[in-house]
Amino acid sequence: MDTFTLVFVLRAAGGFDEAVVEGIRGYDGRLHVWQDDADPTVLRGSIERGADDLDEALADGRALADELAATVPFDLAVEEVAAMDDERQLVWRAKP
Repeated sequence: MDTFTLVFVLRAAGGFDEAVVEGIRGYDGRLHVWQDDADPTVLRGSIERGADDLDEALADGRALADELAATVPFDLAVEEVAAMDDERQLVWRAKP
């Protein structure tokens, strides 16, 4: 099993307050979450996870982003998920 970095982008039309950011951050202690300085409606995050290959890592990243979106009491869209290692990257986007 290899280790991959999973990166995701979540968007909320009304933006995020610190309580929501902290709540998402508390979902998993290994999760790094930050609000985009240029766009307060965007929340970015990353985590290191093990997977057998890049496709499995991307599927895991999409599932994680969907789980995080479901933890908040308002509409939160998953816009992008990427899985990467030192040599390759695979990206899924909600809108191509």
